[in-house]
Amino acid sequence: MLVEAALLGAVQALTEFLPVSSSAHLLLAPEFAGWTDPFLSGLMLSVALHLGTAVALVVALWRDWWRLALGVVGRGPDAAVSRRVVAAIVGSTLLVGAVAFPLRDALTETRTVLVASIMLIVFGVVLAAVDRWAPTRTSFDATRLPVWLVVGLSQLVALVPGVSRSGITMTVARLLGVERHAGARFSLLLLAPIVLAIGIVELSSVAGTEAFESVAGALVVGALTAGVVGVVVIRALLWFVATRSLLVFGVYRVALGAAALVVLALQP
Repeated sequence: MLVEAALLGAVQALTEFLPVSSSAHLLLAPEFAGWTDPFLSGLMLSVALHLGTAVALVVALWRDWWRLALGVVGRGPDAAVSRRVVAAIVGSTLLVGAVAFPLRDALTETRTVLVASIMLIVFGVVLAAVDRWAPTRTSFDATRLPVWLVVGLSQLVALVPGVSRSGITMTVARLLGVERHAGARFSLLLLAPIVLAIGIVELSSVAGTEAFESVAGALVVGALTAGVVGVVVIRALLWFVATRSLLVFGVYRVALGAAALVVLALQP
């Protein structure tokens, strides 16, 4: 189980920050690999892996977090920008949490391969189309608070598996005219608090139980793998979107979703 958890940790890190949906990959990977242990496709491991990627966000973007912290206390040359970004992150995170927390049990029912596959395809097409035709008007520092808030609130759509938090936030940012690199950067900053909060809430409900203790080693291995690989992926993504379009991610999503639907259709 440790090997499988490590592999899923790598999958989580590779897909959490890219706009391809980590939730869909965590559902599809065990399906394609033929793993039947419910732990490997369950919520407990998924939450642990998300905590690992939250730590990766803190480590990889430490300069941005330091800049935002200085801005909040009125220091640094761009304090106004930092305060605007922090306000958007905090405000949208609280609103998304207020909606998502009461629905957490109902949303568990949507964690199916069929739903994830369809959402991969639908939002893959949307991502590619918006990135191709949306105008680019504003940089990171020039983007206003209402725009960042709308981008942050779009995470509500990502409560459905297969949509992708980073995917929907990058898509909405591009739709509102934010340049690609700025949208990706804000998307990554936005992910940390909500992923960390969800992970802490969910793990606190199972920590200390017999089920948790029996798989604690696998949870740690998966989270550590996700954290280490995540740092590399974050830096690679920011380098990539600085000069290239998001089309490749849209094509990948559609291809993966279609392949998953074929596999489902062929199952007895």
